[in-house]
Amino acid sequence: MFGPRGTGVVWGHPLAWPIAQATIPTFNIQAYELWMKNASSKDLPPSVHMTPGGFHSFEHRWALDEAFTFHQAIGNSKMTRRIYELNQQLKQGLAAMPHVTLRTPMSQDLSAGIVCFEVAGLAPRAAVDKLRQRSIVSNVTPYATKYVRLAPSLLNSPKEIETTLEEIRRLRSS
Repeated sequence: MFGPRGTGVVWGHPLAWPIAQATIPTFNIQAYELWMKNASSKDLPPSVHMTPGGFHSFEHRWALDEAFTFHQAIGNSKMTRRIYELNQQLKQGLAAMPHVTLRTPMSQDLSAGIVCFEVAGLAPRAAVDKLRQRSIVSNVTPYATKYVRLAPSLLNSPKEIETTLEEIRRLRSS
């Protein structure tokens, strides 16, 4: 959504809300008392139960309307197509490099907005650090098996993908 980092939205089907359970209590006293009893009430909407206590990031919440408006103006199919095109460009470019092992499937049916790969002779963290020195922002997957991870998005251009690929090509000689 391009909202501030950490901002999240839960969009639930009406039939799923009765089985959803808050993991963090809210400051709403009625919802908190129900949470303490591991109970729920049809008198309180799910949003009351699911809004955590603590400091509320009002600026993030206020920005959501603009984020949804932005996405709706573009349209889901256009956004999906753009992200697929950019990620396909990246995957094809990486797959053509002999020093790179692409770990994300090439098929658009099996992947979307995240591309994972390895660079021969470089630990993922070292590759990410070298790319960052060249103004390419990537990260390391947070799993037991580590890979370099890139996520081209709606805000990227095909030229930026080519620049990224060129910097990854240069990693073999550095």
